[in-house]
Amino acid sequence: MAVRRKPISAPVLKALKRMANSKKGVTLGQLKKVYRRGQGAWLSGSRPKVGMTQWALARARSFTRGSRKHDLDLRRKKSKR
Repeated sequence: MAVRRKPISAPVLKALKRMANSKKGVTLGQLKKVYRRGQGAWLSGSRPKVGMTQWALARARSFTRGSRKHDLDLRRKKSKR
């Protein structure tokens, strides 16, 4: 049985769309995956006083700027196209 996740909220989706439109070669689907992974990373341990949404959006912004620290599998898919 598949686990049902909460949908991404409207303000977060709007921010992700804005990031995808501002950076050529990054899709909304990729950013959604990065955002979800950021939520998981927050659950495994994060800095105090940093919320889950903040943590996940920061990871998505880092991805759009070309960070080589995480989500390299998604970056490779982007470069093959």
